[in-house]
Amino acid sequence: MHCRIRKVDKVFKPEEVVRQKIINWLVDDLGYDENRIGVEVGIQMGGKVHDKPADIVVFTDATKSGHWVIIEVKKPGRKDGIEQLKSYMNPTAATFGYWTNGADERFLLRSGSNDYSKPIWRLPRSGETLDDVDEPITRSKLRPVTDLYAILKDLEQHILAHQTVDTFNEIFKLVFAKLFDERVNLPKASSVAQFRIGLTEAATTAAANVRKLFDRAKLKWNDVYDSADTIALTDENLAYCIKVLQGTYLMKSGDVLGLAFELLVNQEMKGEMGQYFTPRQVVDMMVKMIEPTIEETVCDPACGSGGFLIYTMRKVFQYIEDTWDDADDRAEQRKDYAQDKLVGMDNDARLVKVAKAYMIMENDGRGGLFSVDSLDYNVWEKRLKERVTGRKTLKPSDLAQGALVKDRLPTDGLQVILTNPPFAGAIKASTTLSQYSLALGKNGKNEGALVRAVLFLERCLDMLVPGGRMGIVLPQGLFNNITDQNIRTFIDQKARVLAVVGLHPYTFKPFTLAKTSVLFLQKWRENEYLPNYPVFTAVSMRPGKTKLGAPLYLEDGKTLDCDMDEIAEQYKAWKNSLTKNANKSAAKAKA
Repeated sequence: MHCRIRKVDKVFKPEEVVRQKIINWLVDDLGYDENRIGVEVGIQMGGKVHDKPADIVVFTDATKSGHWVIIEVKKPGRKDGIEQLKSYMNPTAATFGYWTNGADERFLLRSGSNDYSKPIWRLPRSGETLDDVDEPITRSKLRPVTDLYAILKDLEQHILAHQTVDTFNEIFKLVFAKLFDERVNLPKASSVAQFRIGLTEAATTAAANVRKLFDRAKLKWNDVYDSADTIALTDENLAYCIKVLQGTYLMKSGDVLGLAFELLVNQEMKGEMGQYFTPRQVVDMMVKMIEPTIEETVCDPACGSGGFLIYTMRKVFQYIEDTWDDADDRAEQRKDYAQDKLVGMDNDARLVKVAKAYMIMENDGRGGLFSVDSLDYNVWEKRLKERVTGRKTLKPSDLAQGALVKDRLPTDGLQVILTNPPFAGAIKASTTLSQYSLALGKNGKNEGALVRAVLFLERCLDMLVPGGRMGIVLPQGLFNNITDQNIRTFIDQKARVLAVVGLHPYTFKPFTLAKTSVLFLQKWRENEYLPNYPVFTAVSMRPGKTKLGAPLYLEDGKTLDCDMDEIAEQYKAWKNSLTKNANKSAAKAKA
């Protein structure tokens, strides 16, 4: 491995791996110039040199005359070295010390000769003084993050090394409290954050403050957590997490919250269901092609962290911004839309919590999110059925087992569905399968099992109002397998195919190479069926990812090398040309 300080390649040893990780952290995250950093630096002790050099030293400036931070690294598993670090700091008068074995870490502050009594929780960034480090954190000092997943993985690994808890739930509680602090306590750039730990603040004090933030957040957004829920982390673990998160600005970090938590969900469990989070370039393309309007209710019956709903909401909010000139009217329109026109369902209660937090970050449309099995009408609560049918109130006599409603009206249903449902795993429950015509064999009896992808396809078509539109990600096999002809026939009978977009095999990397396509449909209205009509088709050749699943950018280093936006624009142009041709034909017919 290459050492950027010594400009040489080093043998790949455990301790050296830790050292290079810390060097990269000092330069890339804390902002120190490489010319201020020394490696294996001899320490002068009176008239002699210490028998062991310091692993890493950050000097006060490029002349390397004064010691600012001394760092001792050990290979994973080693616990010794704290006293050794102090023996370097005393003769050099270094202010800060840092010890790590790659998993555990300790920060030292030398307040005077041999005085290390004050606990600290981080090192200063380049340009910061001791006073700067301990200043209150204001909103103006918070910074958006681009890779929240890496931060959350760090928290997860630290917690698991010291405590046995459900890390996903505990980390999300902290994010929930952090969002509350940003949303409620930071109205101005000069407002002081309460989600923080002071340089010399005790872990118990900082932990108590964040527990209070969590309790306040539960009261404000009382449909996310129960009143009895508490943060189960120890004060020490909680203090570490506060230190890592305190400088982030989650409200200004775009899509990273949903993406990070979808990645954090147990991948093995998600993979067994054939369910993988939807790359945002796919979400964006599907929203642009379906073009939901402000009057239409949009649903994702497998919503995960809510990506489709958030992107739809942003599109409509932009329309509101461009259309209404009064600020109060715009705010009212945004509030009404977020509260009334978005519906999300997911069987994973954890991701529904994330989706609610995601909504809070945007403009709060969390009231339309439900933790429920969308494939089984029998477990739907009355409020969800009212959302989907569009009726304000349903009477007990309107409800029925195994159906959306008892006597369905032509206006009952959703205008738009956008979803990437789980593919794999067969559903065998007879109470669920009895709700699906595709589960019936040629003899009219239940075949005993059906894969989730097919059930979601039928459920989505059933939930649509006649004339409603949907975009759904499906496995490629449903489009061309001989054994799935009955499914394609079912689609033809129920809906018009608007478009089919084949996705590149790398689209869902690094989780799977499964070939998928996006199917866009419009449910037939009564007596509207057409045997022949044009269909837009496209194949994505540039997914914006490498074969390993890493983002692939253009030369500017910021724009994804992805053609899905181009496909969406081509579809719009194609659709407009059809409309123009139809209008010309109609005009000729009248003439």
